[in-house]
Amino acid sequence: MNQNKCKCGRSIPQRYNSTIKAKKCPHCTYLDAISKAKSKSKTSNKKAFSGKSNKSKAMSNADKWFSRYIRIKYHFKILTDGTVLDKCIVSGTIKEAKNMDNGHCFSRQFKTTRYEEDNCRPQNRSSNRFSGEADHYNFIDNLKNEIGPERFERLNKLRREIGEDNERFYKSKSEKYRRLTYKLISDLKVKKWW
Repeated sequence: MNQNKCKCGRSIPQRYNSTIKAKKCPHCTYLDAISKAKSKSKTSNKKAFSGKSNKSKAMSNADKWFSRYIRIKYHFKILTDGTVLDKCIVSGTIKEAKNMDNGHCFSRQFKTTRYEEDNCRPQNRSSNRFSGEADHYNFIDNLKNEIGPERFERLNKLRREIGEDNERFYKSKSEKYRRLTYKLISDLKVKKWW
């Protein structure tokens, strides 16, 4: 294998059976990449490495506030110190709200039911995140029993409609559920867990 020398004196390894010839050793290539990254302005670095669009950030924020709202509104019990306890809609286990998820009967991919209260209830994290289809049928049955067949059918029809999917929509949902969450905290004397 023929090896050339880099400016720094190190050997430049050549790939076997490759027509591409490296001009620098791996160490110098690495140092070059670091210096180019540092030379970019801070704002362009943040934009390049943030990874999320403004719409995605707004959606995440709306999801966060909606989840908090559901876990407080559909609580099982509030302790004297303000700790919220939730009961999982699937398994019936009781845990602190901070250790529960906001479970969706119809997936969050359906924009029209993503922030629909009838679609969501507190759910155990392992059930929501890992059990998938196994627990989904129990979720449907328990939700139908809780909200009734008419409201469940309305929800099922609603999920087939086309919903909004833009930054303004998510920001409005975020603000709405932030206000509603703080109202519940005040009314129920709930201790924030976030």
